[in-house]
Amino acid sequence: MTTKTSKQIKALVKKLKALRPKIRPYSMFGGDNIAQLDAMVDVLENELDNDEIFDKYDRDEFAEETLEAALEAKQWMDGDSDEDLADGWPMK
Repeated sequence: MTTKTSKQIKALVKKLKALRPKIRPYSMFGGDNIAQLDAMVDVLENELDNDEIFDKYDRDEFAEETLEAALEAKQWMDGDSDEDLADGWPMK
């Protein structure tokens, strides 16, 4: 797998932002879907590295799922995952 191009990153960010008003704010387990999606967008738009992600999202005010979503976006951006990050969100 190869690192995603700027065009691919921008396309995914656009998809994720379009999904934001359509997804259920919280999962059935209480996870903050909006925070997770926003973390993904932040990582992709700002091309955060792992240290920046941990500095920003490995804090008490963020749930573990938010950190995991941010790291998942980083893996996708680095080409370590081909999963469509816009799939599987619970819709309203």
